[in-house]
Amino acid sequence: MIRFPNPGSDIASFIRIYKTLHTHLKEKSWFTLDDMSATLTSSNLAASSGHVGEKALALSTRKDRSRDPLYNQSKMYAELFRTLGWIVSDDPNAALRFRFTLLGDHAAIAHADPKAIFEESILGINYPNQILAIKGTEASRVFSTILRVASRLDGYICRDEIILGVLNHDDDETNVEYVVNTIRKMRKSIRHLAIAMENMSDEKGIQINTMRNYTRFPLAVMTYCDWLERESTKRFYPDGYPTIMYKQTPYGLKRANEIEQAVDFRLSDYERSPSEKQNAMIRLGFYTMLQRANFDISPAIAQIANDHRLLRKEVDGKDVVFSPYQTVRPEVADDALGHTRGQPSVINTENKVASPTIPYSLDPIGQQTTVIRLPQLAGGDIITSTSSEIESRIVELNREGYPDLRIADTLFSEYITTNKDVFYPLVTDLFTLIGFDCQVSRTGINYERWDAIAIDSAKSVPIEIKSPTEELYISIKAIRQALENKIVLLSRKSYSTDWETVSLAVGYNPPNERAEVSRLIADIKNAFGIKIGVIDFHSLLMLVPRHVNLCTNDTLKAG
Repeated sequence: MIRFPNPGSDIASFIRIYKTLHTHLKEKSWFTLDDMSATLTSSNLAASSGHVGEKALALSTRKDRSRDPLYNQSKMYAELFRTLGWIVSDDPNAALRFRFTLLGDHAAIAHADPKAIFEESILGINYPNQILAIKGTEASRVFSTILRVASRLDGYICRDEIILGVLNHDDDETNVEYVVNTIRKMRKSIRHLAIAMENMSDEKGIQINTMRNYTRFPLAVMTYCDWLERESTKRFYPDGYPTIMYKQTPYGLKRANEIEQAVDFRLSDYERSPSEKQNAMIRLGFYTMLQRANFDISPAIAQIANDHRLLRKEVDGKDVVFSPYQTVRPEVADDALGHTRGQPSVINTENKVASPTIPYSLDPIGQQTTVIRLPQLAGGDIITSTSSEIESRIVELNREGYPDLRIADTLFSEYITTNKDVFYPLVTDLFTLIGFDCQVSRTGINYERWDAIAIDSAKSVPIEIKSPTEELYISIKAIRQALENKIVLLSRKSYSTDWETVSLAVGYNPPNERAEVSRLIADIKNAFGIKIGVIDFHSLLMLVPRHVNLCTNDTLKAG
């Protein structure tokens, strides 16, 4: 059975405690549970026998450490921080001597939106791994599985169903379907659920209340991340008292769908891969994880492109889920990422700390600019062709027998390293190919605030564009600039438009829900009556081949 300690159910406080520990202990080459206890008491974040500070620490300390309240509380925190990949045992043979990981460094500096990196770390939890020695034998990405199972159970799941269905089973597709079908059958009567819990208790030799204690942290996480919300209902177990069910939110359902569609690399996938692909998995998993947590990873775009190419067959154009600091030994992950212990892994660039190696800027939205250290980037092939060549390229691929989806996939991969000088005209040309009178704006022309515009006699559309070297995913910034474009166009009237006509934001990948892009678009519509549309590069590419093919066929017939 997969077990989680329970030092407390207030996740915001849990994150605050970690940040405090990182602030006070990050300069130490390693730290212990006693260091953690001393830090928490001196910061008034832990109490013992009704006291805080040094007196609390003195009252808590026992010769028998197993009876030391603060020591045990620190031990539970440390176990969860290790599970999140934020700290690691400094020596596999010294389990209670810890150090911070590169992932933990970034979790500590995510001040503006700590929920995003916490959420990614939660989804990164997977068993088995090379980090934790656990009693259970289950192979599972636990929190992803809870979301997947809930989405298949009409969007509802309860505490005991999580115990029976998730914490005690592998999460391959066969087991997930078995769990879903078993729970559906149990839902006819609350007695069926009670009998199943009694049988599980007897089988595992664990009391029912103890098993339920293992769910306190997971349930607190699920509500904190806005994936589930509590609801008391008799809908599923009508013959008993109302049951506390956890209802999946629209955001929770969206994350479940994203998980179902993503490529999920596990330890077994990593271990059976050659070393070159192992390093690519580590880098791609780490970078995309930080990207989803609202860090700017654009300086590593060439390396990401190379790793995508190396793992092309495995990834197949899908999002990647693989958290190296929660799966493999940290020294292995550090080596693949070019991170050297003893050097600052995350620094505030305002402190003017020099980097002896190539700096890799990670800029959380609205937060400090941070730097981690990388090896020399492999470079990758930069697309230098102009956007006017795209039609010829599409025709060429079509003549080679490529279907529309493969054409889009091919071009999507080819242009991942392009900067705005190539990408902006390219996007403009794609809009032109599907029938718009689209023009790219000239650099330095202040009254053309937009990057491109689709011109119409009455309903011109301003277009904000973000190249993949600026940001891989459409962000809040792009939406704000799309709003500004519309306001400037309505004000200056350089082209005819109206309030009802959309303002577009175009980028390489669609936005992450964590960036709250969807909410911002809705807020803009409610507050100003302005419609902001979003289209990613792959979707735009999917529109073009069919149109180009039709036009080519018409030309051939006319000829």
